[in-house]
Order: sequence, then C-alpha cells, then structure tokens
Amino acid sequence: MIIINILQLIFLSLWTIFIVYICAPFLNYNGAWYITTHWWAGGCARILFSKIKIEGLENLDPKQHYIFMANHSSYFDIACLFYATKRRLHFIAKQELGRQFFTGYMLRKLKIIFIDRSNALRSATSMRQAIETIKSGKDIAIFPEGTRTKTGKLGVFKKGGFKMAIQSQTPIVPVVIENSAKAWARNNITFRPATVVVRFCKPVETAHLTENDAQILSEKVRGSFE
Repeated sequence: MIIINILQLIFLSLWTIFIVYICAPFLNYNGAWYITTHWWAGGCARILFSKIKIEGLENLDPKQHYIFMANHSSYFDIACLFYATKRRLHFIAKQELGRQFFTGYMLRKLKIIFIDRSNALRSATSMRQAIETIKSGKDIAIFPEGTRTKTGKLGVFKKGGFKMAIQSQTPIVPVVIENSAKAWARNNITFRPATVVVRFCKPVETAHLTENDAQILSEKVRGSFE
C-alpha cells in the first residue's frame, strides 16, 4: 500500500503540474475555471481511486449566488467542492497558498481571495474584496474553521465569514463533506479508496440581519452539520 500511495502522490503532483503549468497559461479566466472544475477535480478523485457522491443539489438555485461554508479535514475537500458544484467558487485562502509551487499560479489566475492573517489591515482589505466579489454576482467558498481539523471533529467557527454574509446579505449554504480525510489523510501521503459525500444543506438566509447577529447566524449554520 505504501508503494501505491507514493505512486498516487507522484501522479497527483504531475496531474496538478500539467493543469497549472501546461494547460492554464494558454487559457483565459473562463477556460481556467472550466479545466479546474471539470478536469482537475475529477482527475484527482480517479487518482485516489475514490468516488464523489453529491447530495442536496436541489437546494441550490442556479440563478442565485451563495457563500458556501464547508467543514474541512483534508486538502481533497477543495477538489470535492469544485467537482460537486461545477461553480466558480472564489475561495478565501491563506496568503501562503498563493506562493506554493503547485497551486499558486492557478489560484491567482482564478482570482482566489488571499488573506494575510498576520496583518489585520490587510485582512480587512481582503474581506472587503470578498464582499465586492459577492456583490458582483460570484460565489464565495469558506472553511469557517479556518484550517483543517486534526481530529475529524468540527472545530470552532471563526466569525469573519458570517459578518461578510451579513454585510453582503448573501445566503449561506452549509456543505457537509464526509470521508474526505479517509481518501486523502491530513499527513498528505496516506490515501485510501473512499466514497466522499458532499451534501448541500438548505441555504441559511441573512436578509435583515445585522453584524450583532453574527453569533446567532454562526450557531444556525453549525446546526446544519450536526
């Protein structure tokens, strides 16, 4: 199994390099999104010998944009969200990801929103950028825990995403992702065949809420995961 995992890691790396550095430079913004959601995400699942099962798509209005909030236990969560929605999900990601060899170029091309957590002023600027992105009719994706969980249990939700949802008056779609940590473990070198379930819950409305309601909104969204 160790040899298979090493081969999978090599193929994941080569597949990502092919998409990012061979295909993407010749594509415009729209093309880059297409190969990310239709090629890269599905290709990752096949390399991992895993399947992605999608539930709850009937809860989404194709004409409505949302803030998608998902639990986070594996890097595979990102590919699963792209694959399941086929939407242009503008993730809010930590700034360090924009400098990584494997993902940085593509994330910048897709106009992912980076947040500098070490600088409050820059972080606030990124949040304002995210709000403008939402208001322009685009979808945002957030992992409200802020990072991958070490235990598999749902962590504490940070309030920034909920304040953003209230300020932009955008519905939140809780997304429950199951078994992704089995398919792609947190150590990033252990892979096991799995059926990863991506379940879209009913949207949580934010209309008429104020920032004072951020905690209540957070608890309501969290309830969808329990």
